[in-house]
Amino acid sequence: MFVRSKRNPIIKPSRHAWESRKTYNPAALYDNGVYHVFYRANGREWNSYIGYAVSVDGERFTRFPKPLIKPEHRYEEHGCEDPRIAKIGDTYFLSYAALGRVAPEKQILPRVAIAVSKDLKHWKKYGPVLKKWNFYKAHGFVPWLKERPHKKNLSGEWSKATGIFPEKIGGKYWMLFGDMHIWLASSIDGKRWTALRKPLIKARGRGYFDESFVENGPAPIRIDEGWLVLYHGIDDKKTYSIGYAILDAHDPQKIIYRSKKPVFEPTARYELSGLVDILPGGLETIAKLSTAKLKKLIKDAEQKGIMPKVTFCNGATLVGDNLRIYYGAADSVVCTAKANLRDILRIR
Repeated sequence: MFVRSKRNPIIKPSRHAWESRKTYNPAALYDNGVYHVFYRANGREWNSYIGYAVSVDGERFTRFPKPLIKPEHRYEEHGCEDPRIAKIGDTYFLSYAALGRVAPEKQILPRVAIAVSKDLKHWKKYGPVLKKWNFYKAHGFVPWLKERPHKKNLSGEWSKATGIFPEKIGGKYWMLFGDMHIWLASSIDGKRWTALRKPLIKARGRGYFDESFVENGPAPIRIDEGWLVLYHGIDDKKTYSIGYAILDAHDPQKIIYRSKKPVFEPTARYELSGLVDILPGGLETIAKLSTAKLKKLIKDAEQKGIMPKVTFCNGATLVGDNLRIYYGAADSVVCTAKANLRDILRIR
């Protein structure tokens, strides 16, 4: 149902050092007649930054030369990744995965962090907001680390992929977050969050597009039927497709419907191959390779049939019935596609 932009990819790596390698996984917001996109960027040092671009038509963007959000504190010293954004009242909430070392094992882990702004220019960072969260006790797992089972004494603070609801529900702030499973968390002040240990959305097993694991997508979108939640479903071949769920408007713990089929999946050439983060060895290996070796790594993965196919959407806007998604294609570039909301909701 989605029609890809003929201008894809709409944001690519540039000559600026901080975004010279990859630009991908964008948050998106339509506000006061302007499309705002906040994208993850990797440069020569491979640490992640968050760039900012604006557009009137949603496809031709003007980019700012400096990153909007960059690593400034120890909890994010290895990068600021995969943003999502929501506007509640007159305040913008930008959530992202802060990559840093976590005691006591000094592991490098992603943790949910939030920055707030009144003008999209000046940001105040709250830092990691899920202080009492334990990923493993909440039945979390990391499928690509099966060869290194996690020990019981690990900190378990792994958290990422946060989409904040754009309005309070029952007097509280709410957010969806997580990969492997998707959980709910709530907050009184928007700074300190408490998560429910029981996952809200889990992988469904063989035969489904989300058979292996799931990951939260953009901030939920309010529609007549409730809350539209776009999320990533990953199969055993590491294909990242996009499905949806509808949550009750007044009770986000209640799932009204969940799509059995994906509404968007990788088929375009720019979605089928690239510097995908979960290539053998992961970013730790990729960061050490020369340009020539990076090209060889991609070619080898294609020939061996192990190249992940990725459409990763953490940004979406709804203007009337026009649903536009912004997504990272093959973890390399930013792309966009649009569809009629009613057509999407008919996919069962």
